Amino acid sequence: MSAVIHRHPRFDELCDEFQGHPEWFMTWSGTLFRFQTVDFPSSKDILSGKGAAGRGGRWNPPSYATVYGSTTEITALEECKATDRYYGIVTQSPRLLVTIKAHLTRVLNLTHADLRRALDLTLSELAAEDWRKLQAAGKESLTQVIGRAVAETNGSGLLARSATVHRGVNVVIFPSTCRGDRMTVVEGNKLDKLGGRKKV
Repeated sequence: MSAVIHRHPRFDELCDEFQGHPEWFMTWSGTLFRFQTVDFPSSKDILSGKGAAGRGGRWNPPSYATVYGSTTEITALEECKATDRYYGIVTQSPRLLVTIKAHLTRVLNLTHADLRRALDLTLSELAAEDWRKLQAAGKESLTQVIGRAVAETNGSGLLARSATVHRGVNVVIFPSTCRGDRMTVVEGNKLDKLGGRKKV
């Protein structure tokens, strides 16, 4: 996969909008779920966002550490399977369901229609964009530049509708800007022990 070369032209505009409208950012507290491989099971790894930083994601270009989760287990499972469906493969390796409790201080809630209208965005265009294809071609997608602008203006993260599950909601967190926020992996001590056993 090629690194992002061509930055999206809306970056400066979005940064100006976010800086000029601090009221668009809200506090969010809740539970998010994610399915992931057992390769890096420790709490530190889960909350680092390094996996997404290495490969990029719908809401982050490569090099931006990002933690992805969903507000329900069903949405998390379908999001996990989305990559398999996209590439037409079936992954049979084991997956962990991880639960994270979070309190975030500056979240852009893109599930609100009024905010999307203010940003001249629609659910259909956000869901339809093939960010993988654009990234492979060395281009930054619209969703990626939104995430990058949130992170660069010190946003904790964003809430967005799932492109996979009708009315499903995903939580996207940028750990590097979460200075006043809290994230805890539920029963993370058990996962830390699992990680320790893997290294033996």
